[in-house]
This record gives sequence, structure tokens and C-alpha cells, in this order.
Amino acid sequence: MTAPPTAAVSEWQDLVPYLRADDGRWHNLAAGMPMQNPSLAELARRAYRTVVERPDFPDRIGRYHDVMGDGELRERLAALYGNHFGLPLSRDNVLVTPGAQAAFHHLSAHVAGQGRRIVFAGPEYPGYRTHPGARYDMLLPEVRDVGPHEFRYLPPRGALGPDVGAVVLSRPGNPTGSVVPDAHLEELARECAAVGALLVVDNAYGPILPGLAFGEPGLPWGDNVVLVQSFSKASLAGERLGFVLAAEPVLRTLAEYQARAVVFPPQVIQLVAAELLSDDRYTALCAGPLRASVRERHRLVRGLLEDLLTVEFAVHCLDGGQFQWVCLPGLPGSTAELFPVLADAGVLVAPSAPFYLPQLREDPHARRCLRIGVTAPRPALERGVEIFAEVANAHG
Repeated sequence: MTAPPTAAVSEWQDLVPYLRADDGRWHNLAAGMPMQNPSLAELARRAYRTVVERPDFPDRIGRYHDVMGDGELRERLAALYGNHFGLPLSRDNVLVTPGAQAAFHHLSAHVAGQGRRIVFAGPEYPGYRTHPGARYDMLLPEVRDVGPHEFRYLPPRGALGPDVGAVVLSRPGNPTGSVVPDAHLEELARECAAVGALLVVDNAYGPILPGLAFGEPGLPWGDNVVLVQSFSKASLAGERLGFVLAAEPVLRTLAEYQARAVVFPPQVIQLVAAELLSDDRYTALCAGPLRASVRERHRLVRGLLEDLLTVEFAVHCLDGGQFQWVCLPGLPGSTAELFPVLADAGVLVAPSAPFYLPQLREDPHARRCLRIGVTAPRPALERGVEIFAEVANAHG
């Protein structure tokens, strides 16, 4: 696919043609492609071989199954997360989904049906906005300067009303890499409960799978807390497997939506995931080599930014995930307008505008931030950051 001529990017769909382009014009630092790990891939290969040799394999691929997901996988996930975080989990607290994105669509449909708002603490991943009938809203974060060239976002307190049906945030954040502190998150869960809202936390980069948070964050729990998890960043992005941890009434509601949309999640990858969790090798590789390789990439990018940028800049505190959120306070225009200049120079980054709702795009951070992915092949990453710095230095 060849991308169209470069132009300013304000919506995520404006960026998609460039991400899909395969004509070799750009160093692509805009995409969220997970980093691959050969050892994890080999474990998955062996798990597939084991699964296809199971005596019950014909029944597993030839019959309909439970909308909640494979029982063995749910048992292992409940034990894994329950034991690690001290949470009161059983298989009844686990819903397997065909990718985490499906869970967010079900949640949007549920809250839309209530006629209530879904609130994000901006900036936030635009892919959560999946339902045309949902009322999405966004609150600007508290911004704290925490050191030279570094800042931190925190979700605002006391901003929820009775028309809020859910608050959604990613942790580590996409695009920011932020891990909201445990105490702040628990306070937000209580605030949501007080107005009858769900707190939905996307842990696609968090513990235990794939384990790309660089500290040891805990997980909140309560009747109104929904934890959305994914296998994607743990070397299974191509198989679309996610799961939700929540109280049983919440999961029953989500399962009803899932039954209408997909009947039940795919079987073979669930069996593979259960096999991968039959011992601790898979989770150890995530917590060890995979996390270390992503962290090394972050250090590389941060070092390049420090060495190459001569204009004023700041980066969100590095808590985890696979992106760096860079602010250029002196930029005379917006990063949406800078996008075609960068693209013409040979690098793609994700401007800040798509991560904000339209009514907030005049906020300084909505105009002057951008997301740099750290998982591209190292030569492309290094050259891409060099080009970005050259353009940023020339434009302010």
C-alpha cells in the first residue's frame, strides 16, 4: 500500500494510511508494534505443537464452547493474578476475549445503553472510542514538572458526576507511559464507586503479562473495577487474545455483549495460552529479557533526545510501556502540522491531537506533544530519532 501525500494529522484515521504503507519511505516510529522476543516465540511454537497433539484437539476446534472462555485458561489466569496481587480471584472473575479491544467495545456499548458518559483522563489512546452511540468525554490531567526535561500527568480529582458510567485509563499509559500511582488509582476507584461508575484500567503493557511496567505497581480491586489485560505485547499480537478481570456481575454483562458479537473466543490460542502458563517460563521471560530489552530502547531514545535536541523539550516520566511522550513547548505551531514536515524528512511519529478529544486540542500539550515508539528495529529507531531532532531543532 502506498500512502497519500503527506498532510496534517488530527485524527487517528488520518495516520493509519501511513502506518500501513509499505513503500519504504519512512522510519516508522508512530506505530505500536510490539517488540518480538525469540525465546518467547519459541515457547509459543512449542505450545502450539503440544496443543495440536492433544487427544481432545478435534473436539476443541470442531465444537462450540463457553462464551466466558476456556476453563483451564481462566483457572490459570485467576491463580496467576490472584496469587501475585493478593486478589480474591476465581475462574468466575475471568472473561477471555478475542483481543483487549473487544472488551472496550463491549464496555462502550454497555455504558452507551445506560445513557451515561465514558470519561478519559487525557491524553489517551483513541482506539477506546469504538461505539458511535457512546458519549465520550475527557478531563485534562494535572501536569507536574518533576525534573530537568521531565514532567508527569495525574488524573484530576473530584471531577466526576452522576452521569459518568465509566472512567477509562491505560497503565502504563498509551501514549504517555505513565503508571498512575497505586494510592491515586485507589482513590479514583472510590470516587467512581461513589457515583456508580466503573473504573476501567487497561493493563496491556502492565503486570503480569507482558510486564512492561518498570516498577512494581499493584492492581486495584472492587465491585466497580474492571481490569483489561492482553497477551499481545507478550509475543502473541497476531493471535488477538485478551482477558478481563472483574466482579462476576460485571463479567456477566460483558459476556452477554460478547455472545452477541462473537459467540465465544477462538479456541486454539486459548489452549496455547493455557499451555504457556503451565509453568513460569513464559512469565519469567516477560519480566526478564522482554522488559529489559524494551527498557534499553527507552534509554537509547532518551539519550538521543538529550544529545541531539537543542530546542526546549520535556518527556513524560518513564514508567513503562513502549512509547515516549515528548513535549516541545516552544513549537510555534502544532505537532499535527509538524507531521508532514517530519514525514517528508523521512520519519513518522504520532502527533498529540488524536489522543485528545476535538474540544481539547487547543490545550498546550494537545498542540505540542508527540508519541515516539521505541520498538522499531534499532537502526530505524536511531535514524528516526536523529531526523526528528533535526526537524524539531529547525522548527522551534
